[in-house]
Amino acid sequence: MPIITISRGTLSGGEALANRLSEKSGYPVVGLEVIKDAATRYGISESAISQQLKQGPGLFERLMGDKRRVYVIALQSALAERAAKGSFIYHGLAGQFLLYQVPNVLKVRLVAPLSYRAKSVMEKKHLSEAEAIKYIENVDEKRKQWTRFLYDVDWTDPMLYDIVLNLSQVSLDTASALIMAALDQPEFKDTPEKQKAIRDFALSSQVKAKLALDERTKGIDLTVVAKEGKVTVKASLLTPVVLFPTGMRKVRVEIHEIVKTVPGASEVAIDLREEPIAPE
Repeated sequence: MPIITISRGTLSGGEALANRLSEKSGYPVVGLEVIKDAATRYGISESAISQQLKQGPGLFERLMGDKRRVYVIALQSALAERAAKGSFIYHGLAGQFLLYQVPNVLKVRLVAPLSYRAKSVMEKKHLSEAEAIKYIENVDEKRKQWTRFLYDVDWTDPMLYDIVLNLSQVSLDTASALIMAALDQPEFKDTPEKQKAIRDFALSSQVKAKLALDERTKGIDLTVVAKEGKVTVKASLLTPVVLFPTGMRKVRVEIHEIVKTVPGASEVAIDLREEPIAPE
């Protein structure tokens, strides 16, 4: 059950390659519908998610908020659930990072000279060459800021990918053939262990999204691990004063109640720790 993620700069041919691969493999192409799934499932504005992902992280968000991280958690949950259903091709933003714990993911990076990309922008948006180049550089910079902010990586680093292809040098058919040949290798063959790992990742992602979006637990620093239905939540509470034991119990009960609403969560273990903030 391989999954293909395609990372590309603006107008580098990612969608065209995804569609060609779909024709050859029979795998469905996944893109904007993931945003719609996340919006529907978690009651978040679809336009808000889309807009947040298009913008670079602002100073206020760097210092004060986690709204964008909440959006990403929701997107990751929707994408992880899709991964549990079978193979697909994803050409949206940062798929390789959203699925970082999923086995059988072939991470493809597309590159192309600026002149090649500018020509596509000029044709599609009716811009001059200078305007097209400015447009591309602006969008690419926002994507670079976004991935740096969320994952502390440079999305253009070739070490993050399994295959890097230059579509100004190879045709879509050749690029597709190279990718299909890679999928036929042992690293991307399905096994029961990989299937289990995907199900565990999907469950942990759904639990994390539920906790991140629930008003009772929103903002709590936590990690979630799932294994065959057992969900372990490790959380740290940053508080200005020491909580009374009853306060800690209340948070623990709330976490337990939220996790048990997620289908597949048969057992819950909670490691809740308090980290008091000393008053100035």
